[in-house]
Order: sequence, then C-alpha cells, then structure tokens
Amino acid sequence: MSDPCHLHDTTASHAQPDDFRPGDAIESLRAAILRVDTLAQVARDSADELRYPGDAAARRAVVRMQILVEQAADEASTALAQGDRLMAALTKHLQAQRDDHALAAPLD
Repeated sequence: MSDPCHLHDTTASHAQPDDFRPGDAIESLRAAILRVDTLAQVARDSADELRYPGDAAARRAVVRMQILVEQAADEASTALAQGDRLMAALTKHLQAQRDDHALAAPLD
C-alpha cells in the first residue's frame, strides 16, 4: 500500500560527484522546501478550521497543535525565502564568473 503523504523526490538519486552542479543542487533543495512549505500552509489553514472541542483538555491539545503547525509553517516559509536568496546569490556569482571568463578569453 502506498503512503498518500509521501512526496516523490525530483532529484537524481544516483548522481556522480563529477556531475555535481551547485545551481541544480540548490534549486532541488529549494523545490523540496517549497513542497514542505505548501504542506505546512495547508496544514495551518486546516488547523485553523478545526472546531474547538467542549472538553478543556481537548481544547488545549487543539491549541497546542495549532501553535506547532503555525511554527512549522513559519519555519518552512523562512527556509523558502533563504533558498530564494541563495539561488539569487548563486545566479549572480555564476554570471560574474561567466563575465570574467569572457573578458579573459583571447580574441581570435
């Protein structure tokens, strides 16, 4: 039986170290964080829709769950924003390297 909560990984599972590309690695990590962020946001929205039970102990449990889901959603969003910053920095770095190589290349 398959796990309905299982998310399929989109990264190459057998990549050789010679084939490592930092841009692809960061983008893959960012995509994974985006999936987690989406799940966390949906969980937060679902938790907010729960009715509070009449029992005080059950209400406390629901409130704790809502707090934890909110914290997870916030952490996922923060990680996603960090991934966006890393991708932008890498793109800028790689462009600067290409520009430097283009300037250093001899003219034929």
